[in-house]
Amino acid sequence: MAEQVVSLAGSCAADTRQWYAIRSKPKRESFAAGLLAKAGIEVYLPQVRVHKQHGKPAVLEPFFPSYFFGHLDSSHAELHIAKYTPGVLCVVGYGDEPWPVPDELIHSIQQRLTRGRGQAAQSAFRPGDRVVVTSGPLRGVEAIFDRNLSPTGRVRVLIQILRRLCPAEVRVGELRKIS
Repeated sequence: MAEQVVSLAGSCAADTRQWYAIRSKPKRESFAAGLLAKAGIEVYLPQVRVHKQHGKPAVLEPFFPSYFFGHLDSSHAELHIAKYTPGVLCVVGYGDEPWPVPDELIHSIQQRLTRGRGQAAQSAFRPGDRVVVTSGPLRGVEAIFDRNLSPTGRVRVLIQILRRLCPAEVRVGELRKIS
């Protein structure tokens, strides 16, 4: 699947659980989320399939690198457990006060990734394609498409400046192929 929701915790009579963003150490999202799931806490790690190299199978990567979500009860020990789980840096908030994430935002992320079947935003461009930037500070500049950079649609193009190809990062939606 493109996303990971694990360990649905048992329901309480008065369920006061809320979603919180949890920051993990780099590349430790799955590890930390797995430990929290083993502790009986519901976690959501949004993931997308990314093609790293041509010909290699797609791999799942976190949609938000170094972040995942936990459905925690702030009035119980779950918040404390989440803060001190190996691989977790902090529960996102202001100062020592963690801030909940609205349920609607979590559902929106889930729906968006499900609708896209967890595929990273892939461009219709191939390396070497001639393109023109259609918006932003590079609007009107011709470039050569190099590669996709991120699941969110960032790409690298090569722009010729002073007889040299210089890389620039833009959103895939800002490009148009030159026929």
